[in-house]
Amino acid sequence: MFGNVSRSRLLPMSLPFRYFGAAVAFHAIAWGLLLSAWKDLPGFEAGLGPVFAALHAVTLGVLAMAAVGATLQLLPVATRQPVRALWAVKLVWWLLAPGALVFVTGAARYEPQVMGAGAMAVVLALSLYAVLLMKNLLGARGMKVVVAHGWAAFACLVALAGTGLALVGRYEHGWALDHALVRNAHLILASYGFMGLLSLGLSTFLLPMLAVAPPPPSLATRTTLVAALVAITLGVLGLALPAALLGLAAAALHIVFMERSLRARLRQPLGQSFLLIRVSWACLVASLVLAALMALDLAPPRAALLFGLLLVPGWLLTFLLGVLQRIVPFLASVHASSSTRGTPVISALTPARVLAAHRWLHLIALGSLLGAVLAAQRWLALLGAAAGLAGAVAFAAFFAFVLMKVHHGIQPPHQPAPA
Repeated sequence: MFGNVSRSRLLPMSLPFRYFGAAVAFHAIAWGLLLSAWKDLPGFEAGLGPVFAALHAVTLGVLAMAAVGATLQLLPVATRQPVRALWAVKLVWWLLAPGALVFVTGAARYEPQVMGAGAMAVVLALSLYAVLLMKNLLGARGMKVVVAHGWAAFACLVALAGTGLALVGRYEHGWALDHALVRNAHLILASYGFMGLLSLGLSTFLLPMLAVAPPPPSLATRTTLVAALVAITLGVLGLALPAALLGLAAAALHIVFMERSLRARLRQPLGQSFLLIRVSWACLVASLVLAALMALDLAPPRAALLFGLLLVPGWLLTFLLGVLQRIVPFLASVHASSSTRGTPVISALTPARVLAAHRWLHLIALGSLLGAVLAAQRWLALLGAAAGLAGAVAFAAFFAFVLMKVHHGIQPPHQPAPA
């Protein structure tokens, strides 16, 4: 897929990797904020403060940042059309990274006016990104399923920006609105909508590519997309139970067809990063089951907080970290290849022990946080936040290792350059 033709559609390495680097930094910031407020986590319900700031450090600083960088790098390969406005790619980063940092700082310090300034920068960044995404999708010439997911994610992004500004307006100016409805719509559009649809769409070609496996059938992925879109629409309208049940069906279809695709792979084994991906799928299903139970008034205590943990760090963050463990060395290897030296073996860019430490620390953190909420035990929240921060440091070490290897020159062995 990344032969000479596709390489002509790759961005310069510094562009996607600045997004990934910012995501790595915000990953550590999020866990640090949570560690500073570990006593508040088991009883957290809503409102500003370090826990709220940690959530948005993940959603804006990690998930949105990495999603923008990954799609600007990978979608041109899928759509067979390069991104030509490199200045715009740089400008999005210069708006998004400082904007997210200002927003998170304002939220942690209970300062809505500071949050408002950060939110405006984030909205400008995502608006410019939306234009880049739209232009790329309009000229798409391949992978219709991925393109369809891209358009669906684009629509969710537009609606997401509107609900986000409405919520900031309520905090800063006291706008009169149905806070619960708008907040829930914002959550659904951000998680299941923009981020979720991007992850589903890119999964259909990225995971099979990494595993050297056939993609899932086009009819299956289109059916999944339609079911997911209807579920998201129902959820935004406040119809929680049908949205959860239809979303659960869509998630089950996606997982079943992805697993079938991966079972037909040529590369053995898949690698431990797929452990995180499968854990993320389990959290996705669990979040939708819990959403259905909440709609039926059958959920356990602190169900809303448990739902948020399953959704954001459980599904989205875990999935992203699993994917980044593979695509960061992969993209670095492609960028470091040359006609004379060939393509560096990806294993030379993969510090196995560091990544293993990160994976287990992340899983310990996730399990501890879920346990802290279920059992209302603060010490588990402390353990989870500490393990998460240690895991974030390990992941940062992995990212730094890849950058240093590329900067100083990757040593043999190399594979022949792609034809």
